[in-house]
Amino acid sequence: MTTVIGTSARQPEDAEPPLPEAAAARTAYGASAATSPTDSAASGRWRTEPVCPSDASALHALFAACSPETVRLRFFGRVRALPAEYLEQVLAGSPDRHDAVVAYARGGSRTRLIGLASLAMPANVAGDGGDGGDGGETVPELGVLVGDPWQRQGAGRAMLELLLARARTRGVRRVAATVLPGRPALLGALGRHLPAAHLAYTTDGPSGVYKLDRP
Repeated sequence: MTTVIGTSARQPEDAEPPLPEAAAARTAYGASAATSPTDSAASGRWRTEPVCPSDASALHALFAACSPETVRLRFFGRVRALPAEYLEQVLAGSPDRHDAVVAYARGGSRTRLIGLASLAMPANVAGDGGDGGDGGETVPELGVLVGDPWQRQGAGRAMLELLLARARTRGVRRVAATVLPGRPALLGALGRHLPAAHLAYTTDGPSGVYKLDRP
């Protein structure tokens, strides 16, 4: 089951700001010449970076800052803690299988994370290749979680910019997303700036496959 959600758990009309064009995403947030734009990004309030093993405690604290409704929307059900298998995959440092980035306040401590975004291969893909549902291509799935105190402040967009820039660098051509009914923010943001390859309505809710490459 795809577990994807827009970053707001409050009002259906609260959509994330649009994603940048593909070229802009590659150099998002004016990363310095000494730092690859796929390693770190910063602008305005938020700094975004790939997850590292030392983030485990901070990720648990982020989860604790989320309301039950935010958790339900992100994980498509009521869970009391970050699922152990999911957390293990996030911290594994294998971006080809499960890439993840975090956000925290610019100039603040990384121990106080405010968001987590991930791009993961489907659970039923156990090895190389597999059926991604589009010409045999395996399509990774997007997931975004932002703690309630920091929603609707651009953190979700910032994490997606870095996450998708990293995906392009690895040669990923398409990404998938599914949201619960009535929560179209993420799909709307993706659809405004990424060409849709496939749109459908699943048992979970609306879903889409979007192209990262452009003609």
